[in-house]
Amino acid sequence: MASWCFFFCCMGSILTIKVGPGANGSGIAEIMAYMNGVNYPKMIGWDTLIIKSLCCIFGIAGGLCIGKEGPLAHIGACIAIVLIYYVPIPQFDYFKNDISKREFMCGGISAGVSAAFGAPIGGTLFSYELSKPSTFWTFSMLWRIFFCSSSATFTLSFLSQVHTTGWHNLSVNSAGTLKFGTL
Repeated sequence: MASWCFFFCCMGSILTIKVGPGANGSGIAEIMAYMNGVNYPKMIGWDTLIIKSLCCIFGIAGGLCIGKEGPLAHIGACIAIVLIYYVPIPQFDYFKNDISKREFMCGGISAGVSAAFGAPIGGTLFSYELSKPSTFWTFSMLWRIFFCSSSATFTLSFLSQVHTTGWHNLSVNSAGTLKFGTL
């Protein structure tokens, strides 16, 4: 058993060091710096998204105490940037600027944190807190980020209910699909 834990921890470490150095750390400090204008090479992209996801799985399988808000915020930010920059949808060309990139990152951060804790208000406020020194926040952006967080929480709750009850027993209840609190 201990040899498997050692193997998974070594695999995660080797992947982070050799393949995706932008995926090291929890991701919160890196995201905060990136959203405030610090150029952090290889922190966002396909390779960082895949390596961060795999290394979180390897770390948990290896028995490490890994927090969930930092890695999921970083994974959410990577998904948001990959969506607008690397998915070939012509309508996303409009969003390829610094302001929209930061807004999409805030949406990804809030979606990751709200999916981790099942709290879209908390995810929105966490995203605001990470970008606090910046001046790009607007009132309309706050509502868009909250909608993104609510959609992530709803999707996670819906898929969790489908997993436990199946497709034929779906219902809207306080413990299932509609919730704005903790898990």
